[in-house]
Amino acid sequence: MSQSSLSAALGKLERELGARLFDRHTRACRMTDAGAALLPAARRLVADWDHLVADAQDFGRFARGRVAVAAPNAQCALLLPPVIRAFGESHPGVRVVLHDVPEHEVHALVRSGAADLGIATQTDARTDLVASPLQSDEFVAVMAPDHPLAARRALEWSQLARSPVIGYLPGNPVRTLLEEKLAARGIALDYAFEIALPWTMMGLAREGLGVAVVTMALRPLAVWHGLEVRTVGRPQVARMLTLLRAPAHSPSPAVAAFREQLMAATGARL
Repeated sequence: MSQSSLSAALGKLERELGARLFDRHTRACRMTDAGAALLPAARRLVADWDHLVADAQDFGRFARGRVAVAAPNAQCALLLPPVIRAFGESHPGVRVVLHDVPEHEVHALVRSGAADLGIATQTDARTDLVASPLQSDEFVAVMAPDHPLAARRALEWSQLARSPVIGYLPGNPVRTLLEEKLAARGIALDYAFEIALPWTMMGLAREGLGVAVVTMALRPLAVWHGLEVRTVGRPQVARMLTLLRAPAHSPSPAVAAFREQLMAATGARL
């Protein structure tokens, strides 16, 4: 800044404060009592500004930051943990907050800004959120090893319709999608149990109390329980997992980096 510009800026500040900060002479410039009294506060303001600039630069370099993700329990337990681990290794200063919620709550959290990103089943309903395809998730049948249907390498929905089924609660987006697809073929399932959580479904299937109808995303959980997993065709039904964000909220560099890593992990295209 030139001498004349500095003098003009100082004069403007003095007029706004209503006090002289410096006594200026031809060859000297001395701080007034008012200037000396305000000097500590001015130094604090400069320090705060320096900290603000440093913090902003840290966020830009991913040295600091926060990413909040909302997803149903299955994705929180199986899909996201390895992504979060890998992201933490490359961005150790960024904190990832996980909202483990029922699927119908994901949209509300993203819309309100409480979550930067959300994972949910794609539906035909109009939404004000931006949805990017993330992963196709095929429906499968899960059963105990000694279940009669376990002897088959693949199943058809008409076969499952003749067996007791363990499924999600009515109104669950996953179940709604499946029933719409099957109804178009005139197929209806016989629900022996209607369950909220997949862990309970696996426990019931393990005891031979029915065939759990879930998606391939839960295959690791089924294997952990020692259960058999079979694909189901005629028709083959899959849901599309989508990544949600609110268009009104500009993503921070950390959020954009996490989104990129998640989509790369699922093979989705940006």
